[in-house]
Amino acid sequence: MKRMKNKNIIAAVIAFCLCACAMPVNILAANEKIEESTEKSNYSIGEIGGYLEESIKTVRQMENERLFSNPTGHGFAAEQANNLVDRLHGKNATVVGGDNAKNGADRKILNRYGSPIWIQDKYYSTASNTVNAAFDNETGTYRYIDENDKPMQLEVPADQYDKAVELMKKKIESGKVKGVTDGSEAENLVRKGNVTYAQAKNIAKAGTIDSLKYDAANGVITASCAVGISFALDYAVCKLNGYDTNTALKDSAINGLKTGSVVFASYVISAQITKTGAANALAPATDAIANQLGENTCQAILDTFGVTAPAATKESVIRQASKILQNTIISDAVIVVVLSADDIYNLFAGRISKEQLLKELTVAIASVGGATVGTVAGGAVGTAIAPGVGTAVGKVAGGIVGGTVAGIGSNWVAGKVYEGDAEQMYEIISAKFKELSEEYMTTQEEGDAIVSKMQKELSSSKLKDMYASDDREKFASELMTPMFEEQLANREKISTPTEDEIRYAMIDDMQGIIFIH
Repeated sequence: MKRMKNKNIIAAVIAFCLCACAMPVNILAANEKIEESTEKSNYSIGEIGGYLEESIKTVRQMENERLFSNPTGHGFAAEQANNLVDRLHGKNATVVGGDNAKNGADRKILNRYGSPIWIQDKYYSTASNTVNAAFDNETGTYRYIDENDKPMQLEVPADQYDKAVELMKKKIESGKVKGVTDGSEAENLVRKGNVTYAQAKNIAKAGTIDSLKYDAANGVITASCAVGISFALDYAVCKLNGYDTNTALKDSAINGLKTGSVVFASYVISAQITKTGAANALAPATDAIANQLGENTCQAILDTFGVTAPAATKESVIRQASKILQNTIISDAVIVVVLSADDIYNLFAGRISKEQLLKELTVAIASVGGATVGTVAGGAVGTAIAPGVGTAVGKVAGGIVGGTVAGIGSNWVAGKVYEGDAEQMYEIISAKFKELSEEYMTTQEEGDAIVSKMQKELSSSKLKDMYASDDREKFASELMTPMFEEQLANREKISTPTEDEIRYAMIDDMQGIIFIH
């Protein structure tokens, strides 16, 4: 009963977050109030949710890949790469070597019956070194035995498999493998890895083809999750705002694809940076922050990102939280850069001002940072309500609220400091609209029709082209004049009355008042 109550509370929190953050934010142009949708002002709920998913998965994966930069990092790279390929082939595979258990397994695969297959990865330069590394130096016996007293599978580089089987056969026949006497069992005991030794070495390095392919594969998985989350959240918000189903589907799908592309690029870049060991340079700053936060807050950070400290001590928790903060800083910085790439290009192309770039950067930094802080806070609250499900729900709800509130707040503040380029362009357009309305003597109905056409024409790209033009007033005139002429062409033709028509009309109207000859 208590668990059900907790779940109801968590569900209510999610519903509240969605409704509270679903308020549409529209910027209207001055004068004729043309609805403006060309400035980002703030990111959608779906975008923030997608970026949040990317941040959690990226930070967790970055922690796994930090060991890649070590001298023996190719061994860890082999574990992750082999596991990734198995998962892409539909196998229920996980990396379990993070517990650092003595003679423990590196990977686990559950078969169709739910039984585990325990795997130990060894990647050395030669088949002989690879196989020998699995045997005890003193006793010469096979070291990796599972809880059922059976030998674990030995996963070796793909290009060493045949030689490794021969060597393992000799070891078995020499009585070096507990419980196995038949040399032919070597083929079952030795597992052919999905990558070669050279590929594992390259995956552990930044900038190699194999490394980029590996990160791209992980990036696709992360991006697909982000697309789904973004689509679902934005669709819900669209429906709450009264959109019809077709429009809601179209808008949420477009936002989902946009979010996915940003997440993919951000993940790949973050993963490549991790392989350089650059995160270690942030250690002095994050260590100081983690110590100030204290053990409880640091533990909440670890719980949020699904990371466990190597040891159950205060020092271990704080040290591990510091590493997570390093990963988070890199991940957040990268996603801000990716989000701002288009704005940076437009700045150099002369399509936006530096003030507009700073405004967009302010919103991006605040939204991403707010989502991160909200994730940790929400995860901590969710854990207090219902550990496990509460943690998952809390970090999502907290991240969405934090990112949305921070984005809206920063946009408001930035708007007070920097006038948006779109607003400047709309001031010119509004003045030109008034001038042309007087020149063409448009009616209210005609003016409304022209404004409707302008709403469709004034896209973000069009306004940026206008900003980049040498004569913005001329640009506005050339854009709007055809709209006025097209509208006026639909007017009913008015012919001048003849003198007789005028005289007879006046005779009828003035009869009895004045004499008209």
